[in-house]
Amino acid sequence: MTLRTALKPVLIEHDVETRMPDGTILRSTMYRPAGGEPCPVLLTRTPYGRDLSVNSAYFNPVTVAAAGYVVIMQDCRGRFGSDGGFDPSVNEASDGAATVEWAAELPYSNGSVGMWGRSYFAETQWRAASLAPNGLAALAPGISAGANANNGSLYRGGAYELGSRFSWGHASISANELLREFAEDPERQGKEFQTWLDLDRSFSDGSAFGTLPLRDLSAQLGTFMNRHVLPSAGEAPGSSFTRLWDDASATPVPLPTLHIGGWFDIFSPGTLSQYTMQLEYSRTGAAPAPRLIMGPWTHTNFSGGYPDVSFGLNAAGGVMNGLGDLSGLQTAWFDAVLKDDPGRLSSIPAVLLYFMGENQWRGFDELPAPRGHRSWFLGADGSLRDAPGTGGSAEYSYDPLDPVPATGSATMIHGVFPAGPANQHAVESRADVLTFTTEAFEEPVTLFGEVSATFFAASTAVDTDFVVRLCRVAPDGTSLGIADGIIRASWRDSHARTGLFQPGHAPSPIEPGVPYEYTVSLWQTAYTFAPGDRLRVQVTSSCHPRWDRNLNTGKLAYDSAESVVATQTILFGPGYPSRLTAGVL
Repeated sequence: MTLRTALKPVLIEHDVETRMPDGTILRSTMYRPAGGEPCPVLLTRTPYGRDLSVNSAYFNPVTVAAAGYVVIMQDCRGRFGSDGGFDPSVNEASDGAATVEWAAELPYSNGSVGMWGRSYFAETQWRAASLAPNGLAALAPGISAGANANNGSLYRGGAYELGSRFSWGHASISANELLREFAEDPERQGKEFQTWLDLDRSFSDGSAFGTLPLRDLSAQLGTFMNRHVLPSAGEAPGSSFTRLWDDASATPVPLPTLHIGGWFDIFSPGTLSQYTMQLEYSRTGAAPAPRLIMGPWTHTNFSGGYPDVSFGLNAAGGVMNGLGDLSGLQTAWFDAVLKDDPGRLSSIPAVLLYFMGENQWRGFDELPAPRGHRSWFLGADGSLRDAPGTGGSAEYSYDPLDPVPATGSATMIHGVFPAGPANQHAVESRADVLTFTTEAFEEPVTLFGEVSATFFAASTAVDTDFVVRLCRVAPDGTSLGIADGIIRASWRDSHARTGLFQPGHAPSPIEPGVPYEYTVSLWQTAYTFAPGDRLRVQVTSSCHPRWDRNLNTGKLAYDSAESVVATQTILFGPGYPSRLTAGVL
């Protein structure tokens, strides 16, 4: 990657107005080279406040503008400086397309507009692109959720993503919403904000998530949470909102795309599926081949360091094999696709993946397929073997009023439930968690790609949940969670075979005492087990408050406070080949 040293002075303009077709004014902060010469525009649109701190290692608007770009950071409709009302996802296609066409016509624009940004910022890119606005020339979505509503964004395996959804609505959106709602009544505004602060403390320590039924939280939640978040806890996969969510990136675009994601991000399946969609589209000649970066990151942590493990400084979004930080890498990519300077990418692989365990980046021309697959079979003695053992079973009791606490993994929960790989000692010491462990590996084993669990289980309940977690056990006995997933028994048919949601299957209860086959997707990973390491699988029935608790009664935690204790039986042997299957590289 060639270095750019001729940086330009930058002008910063505040409250730049853009009029939407319906007359609503959206406002932006603009960073542009002081000389005023025409150059490409890089646009992002956010509901979180355009002037809040941006992680400069991810995208620094000042240094990017100094490299010869007009950088525009716009508040979405109804958020912070922009007029109108905020209705998540609904207006982002039309508002985004109108803003792109406005940006392309600015006197200091050369007519080419690229979009960038992560999470909701990524959704605004896909929605704008769906209308093919004039001037839109490139997308760089990071930790992108589109087409993921039923696989980690709103629901997972039929269970509701309680922690992430409530945390998003409360921490990211609702405070500004209530300040706007009561702007003309300062006294009421103060009272409402005090209620928000009280609720914030209960979210931070986790106590709010203990409420049953969940709908009783309504009295403590503001207008936004009650309108847009809380009701979704009483809905189900395939709802109208999940269809709206998945529309965000359901169709490939004839544009160059750069996809940035994390192995521990709640939206990692979205990032990978969008990359794959664009890759297949590029094979038709309709778009350039996409690029991909996947690090050992969560939704908000790009450091590669966690309380229980560090993947090294090179894992951080600011180092990456000395290729530069993510801001610089994005600038180089935009130089290549918007300034016709492909040499800027000469030393950067088209696909850059961080392999945990061996703690290094590997480069590829495109996302590789696993070289094969390997299965480990669960045994009644707590073993994991290459072939099914003799028959048998193992039991545990699941009490919804004493759920297993969420401990790490791909979460986004405000407060005391941090995301990422985490020590599983406290979890595995519980009587309601089964563990199955291999012998120590004699040579390195690299798990790569999809990981899934297929198992056979019976329950005394009419509905219940099963959670499966993959762990790496170090020679000293430390068990580190790597990947996990959940299946709600009543939604088993919708997740059969692949563990991923397939529409067209209505939920149905299970018959107590009857064994059923379940498949759970643990998503994708890239993790190398060293000689002396062991692989472990956990099986349990809750992970709270990451997912809403199954009450074992057939009723949702949104509607009911009544629960029963269920006895869960996992079955093994040739007739019930319960197993974990993973790609290997």
